[in-house]
Amino acid sequence: MSGRGRAALAGTDFRNLAMVFGLLSALLLILAALVDFVGGFVFLALGSGGHALSSWARSVVYVVIGLLFGLFAAIGRSGGRDRRLGAGVILVVLSVLCWFALGFGGELLALLAVVFALVSGILFLIAAR
Repeated sequence: MSGRGRAALAGTDFRNLAMVFGLLSALLLILAALVDFVGGFVFLALGSGGHALSSWARSVVYVVIGLLFGLFAAIGRSGGRDRRLGAGVILVVLSVLCWFALGFGGELLALLAVVFALVSGILFLIAAR
């Protein structure tokens, strides 16, 4: 196999792996949203309405961010070089912003999802070169 053929195959492998990490991060964030949503009912049963409301609001934010991660992972997989580059940049920037917003004391599932989204963005950037 020539050098160009290997490079095309490596780009496809990076693109597939980036999509897997992106979709996995989306699923982890939606799972974290589900845990927060159920936790809101636990807080409500204990009589903490404010904690329940903040937990439900956080679960909505997690679902929206998870859908964005999944959307840009799918966009990066389906298009050409420009789409991979754009999806990689957006995933890296969005994951870094989410990591700053979560801090190191956030939920484990959400932090793991953000790290997976960061890896996905970096892999899309490598595939786009």
